[in-house]
Amino acid sequence: MVKLTSNEERLRRMKRRLRKKLYLGEFQEHAFELKVSFKTALADEALDAFLDAFIDSVEDRQLCFIGGFDAEWLDGTLVAAKRYQSPSEADRQAVEAWLKTRPEVASVETSALFDAHYGWE
Repeated sequence: MVKLTSNEERLRRMKRRLRKKLYLGEFQEHAFELKVSFKTALADEALDAFLDAFIDSVEDRQLCFIGGFDAEWLDGTLVAAKRYQSPSEADRQAVEAWLKTRPEVASVETSALFDAHYGWE
């Protein structure tokens, strides 16, 4: 017999509707953070071109970017475009790899996947 932790036991007793409302158990959503530094400050046209390409690559993976940017940096969080879904580790690695191939990018940092509603465990 498998011994459940107190949190697992609480989730098992919780009704499905409540788990869904609270984004727990099978309804948990994950996200990852992203920090990008550019080699030099980008001109407006270059920044617009980079952002268009970045958003296209993110949307191709069914993700949404929530964050901010400047001529020298890009910083934010990536989540799944659909409710009750999460980006995968492959999505995180693909976004990071795409950014590293860009000539204007000096450094890229991505966090591990974490709970999008309740933070890191």
